[in-house]
Amino acid sequence: MGPAGEADESLTRRFATTQGELTYAQLADAIAPYLAALLDRIADGDYANQPFTDELVKHFHHAIIGELLPDIAGEWRREPVQIGHHVPADWFQVPMLMRDYADNVQARFADAGTLELQIELLAYAEGEFLHIHPFADFNGRAVRAFLSELLMRLDFPPVEVAVERGTARFDDYTTVLAHYDNGRIGPLVEFWEERLDSELPTIVDGEGSWGSS
Repeated sequence: MGPAGEADESLTRRFATTQGELTYAQLADAIAPYLAALLDRIADGDYANQPFTDELVKHFHHAIIGELLPDIAGEWRREPVQIGHHVPADWFQVPMLMRDYADNVQARFADAGTLELQIELLAYAEGEFLHIHPFADFNGRAVRAFLSELLMRLDFPPVEVAVERGTARFDDYTTVLAHYDNGRIGPLVEFWEERLDSELPTIVDGEGSWGSS
């Protein structure tokens, strides 16, 4: 898995882009300004009045890679993939799965009246997105944008959700995602509790812990 749940990329893999053939590392650097600009627009509330739909997910993906990879930007994948030991659903199921995903996020958001439910929402939104793996590439960047939108609407300050490859934290992250792929959301909920506790120490109960959540 990559920094935000993307497939591990070979150092020799190359992409045909609008800027010519680029390595994955070169492409990631070229995409970074577009992701940063999108995150700024999200923080400014540009999408706050839009419902959580599969079209919003597509828009975020296109905003990130559309200038460099227009052929796949904002388009559901059309081929089978395998991420580690996880084999996501067949590509032809992705449109239906992503409609259901967006509906579930919208419903969970409407009912997320407690901190515990808000954390479960964030864990579901991340885990289910990466479980489906809807795009051919750069799912991690897309889910990072979607989570940033959720955090903004939940009135959380920005939280860094990317996890650096090659760290113990990265190993923990891939483990909790594997648990989610096998039907166990609990470890990802705990990962989010730790993520929020380290980034937002004021959003805890009076004793400085997450209590029963």
